[in-house]
Amino acid sequence: MDQHQQQTRVLIVGAGTGGTAMAARLARRGMAVTVVEKNEFVGGRCSLIEKDGFRFDQGPSMLMMPHAFEQTFADLGCQMSKVLDVRKCKTNYKIHFPDGDNITLSTDMTAMKDELERIEPGSFDGYLGFLREAKYHHDKSFSMVLNRNYKHWWDLVTIENAIEACKLHILSTVWNRTKTFFKSDKLRKAFSFQSMYMGMSPYEAPGAYTLLDYSEATDGILYPMGGFNTVIKAMESIAKSNGATFRYSCPVKSIIVDQPSKLATGVLLENGEELRADIVVCNMDLVTAYSRLLPPTQITRSILKKNQSCSTISFYWGLDRKLPEDAFHGHNIFLAQDYKPSFDAIFKDHSLPESPSFYVQIPTRVDAAAAPEGKESVTILVPIGVLTDAMTPQLMQALVARARAVVIENMQKRIPGCNDFEKWIESETVNTPFDWEEKFNLWNGSALGLSHEIMQVLYFRPQMRHEVFGNVFFVGASTHPGTGVPVVLCGARILEDEIAGVLAEGNGFKHQKLFGVFGYELAMSMTVFLALVSAFVLAVAVDMGLGKQVVIKAL
Repeated sequence: MDQHQQQTRVLIVGAGTGGTAMAARLARRGMAVTVVEKNEFVGGRCSLIEKDGFRFDQGPSMLMMPHAFEQTFADLGCQMSKVLDVRKCKTNYKIHFPDGDNITLSTDMTAMKDELERIEPGSFDGYLGFLREAKYHHDKSFSMVLNRNYKHWWDLVTIENAIEACKLHILSTVWNRTKTFFKSDKLRKAFSFQSMYMGMSPYEAPGAYTLLDYSEATDGILYPMGGFNTVIKAMESIAKSNGATFRYSCPVKSIIVDQPSKLATGVLLENGEELRADIVVCNMDLVTAYSRLLPPTQITRSILKKNQSCSTISFYWGLDRKLPEDAFHGHNIFLAQDYKPSFDAIFKDHSLPESPSFYVQIPTRVDAAAAPEGKESVTILVPIGVLTDAMTPQLMQALVARARAVVIENMQKRIPGCNDFEKWIESETVNTPFDWEEKFNLWNGSALGLSHEIMQVLYFRPQMRHEVFGNVFFVGASTHPGTGVPVVLCGARILEDEIAGVLAEGNGFKHQKLFGVFGYELAMSMTVFLALVSAFVLAVAVDMGLGKQVVIKAL
């Protein structure tokens, strides 16, 4: 580390996954790091709810893509296995269909063959084909997206990227990819709901997102003992060991900027205290940060108009008894009767579906310490649309009551022996979109930040570096590369390299953009143009009989 980096003062706004990872990375480089966090705990959405002896993961509960976590801890100078006790779940999910049937997904290919063939004879060969394609999506996404930054439009608009875009099926959808390999409606649903991890409908999510299915099939789903928050606490510990300071219950009012120099000079806390810094890294929800912490710029309006993902109504129930293990695994999905209309209600109507799908997590299946002996901790996530101007707290309470009734009715009707399920609930906590917005500054209560549609990823996603104030950087779900804990960890790695590169330039954080704020619009135009050219070239190739089957398959 050089002398310049040793003297660099860094303020990080927010101690979520991205903020804590950046604190650990930059402190390890010898920078003077201070993290300010509005809540009294580390982790943001990756925090815990502890009540009446029960422990719940407030947000993420599945450790997926473990290599992203392992890489993070390796970069921080340790092995993940030395600082975390991570256990693999026996199965990935138990999926419950509306007709009472169910299927168990796992990494056991023998068991998977039996399950798939039971529902659709001959489908296992289709499943293997589906995984081969998903593997390509997974591997290319890591190399092209999760390990690269797209700072300029010319990073995106290349012939190579256009060819890969076809192979990655970005113009197809997750649902259409499942239709290619499965005839059964049940199997199509079983391998498409995963797009909700990105906060998207499988009927809208680009086909490349089947990469999640590949990760589940090969790595499985893991769980950190003690709850997901232990992952963030481990990074916090590493950051502190390298000199970083964490200040909790310190909400930020604004990022202080000097307009003549186009640089941030620090942050203003809500208590009136000013903290000075050479670099500000913002881990607050990006849309909220642009709206509340920073002066408006030409990009601000564009960011405020971008599409959000979805929100959730989350129930955290402590039960007075154990649930039947054959009916409930660690992770369970109850699929809606009206599958497509349920997604339309969430993403088009921004409401609660009449017949919602929902997710049930039971941490005690892996970690018995999550509940008192003989009892059960159960977390229920019911997807719902983001907040709109028409939504009020009173209307939300009515939706919460309906969601609660739907979940309990499904439990009691679909699962034998659970007729009195509602009576078993002895402890209850609820998070609504209003709570997500208030607790974690999530814009309109969007649990997963900005949506991941094609025109909101790569260069089209808000940049990691502010377009005007050159020493303000962003990390988290709504900047590149996107949402999800492993993806945000990859983003922190990219941002560390970005900051190190800017410091190495030695130009005082001055921007050197050829096209400024117009680069965004130019990139869109160039991308559309390149897509048309690519389509023409492919059409000519087909007309000439050159690799017709390969071209058709790529499309």
